Amino acid sequence: MSRKETILAAATALFARNGFSATPTSAIAKEAGVAEGLIFHYFKSKVGILLCILEDVTERYLSGCRARFENCRTGLDAVKALIGFHFEFGTENTDALLVLIRDVPGSFCQNLAPTNQNSSNGMYKILCIWEKCIERGRRDGSLRHDLPPRETAFVIQGMLIGISRLRLLASLDVSFLSTQATDFCIRALRPGAENEQTISK
Repeated sequence: MSRKETILAAATALFARNGFSATPTSAIAKEAGVAEGLIFHYFKSKVGILLCILEDVTERYLSGCRARFENCRTGLDAVKALIGFHFEFGTENTDALLVLIRDVPGSFCQNLAPTNQNSSNGMYKILCIWEKCIERGRRDGSLRHDLPPRETAFVIQGMLIGISRLRLLASLDVSFLSTQATDFCIRALRPGAENEQTISK
């Protein structure tokens, strides 16, 4: 592990434990076993560390989503794989995700608006993967043909983010929701579900 990676790991652990505001760079340096000046050499500021955590988590999440999507034969398989990956990633990256959900300022997220389709925007790229998933399922017949890809992508990703927030901020045991979320989406997205909804009204 490089010194930059060591600093990032130490900062992530301390931010998760004590909060971003309550963690001075001197504590990060001590935890990482480096001179405090090295933090500013690599990250410029404590906010720079937070941005680096955001970029690292987003890139690794995107990479995992792409890999799962590309290895699936049908849209339905991709839905299952992407939901499963979301929960796996959350379990393996609890500290970093807690820091991002709790400590990242709202100003960092301004570019996440639905109208911002900047190709460098992480959330937009994630939504694009979900859109491709829905489009594939509509084509191959494994998902409902009447699903609007963009709106469906927002609903699914919003649900997953909401469950993660519950787990991390409210300290709730929602491990069972991995299976429940998958089953819920399959019931809503599979062919014939639109007819069941019409009958139930």
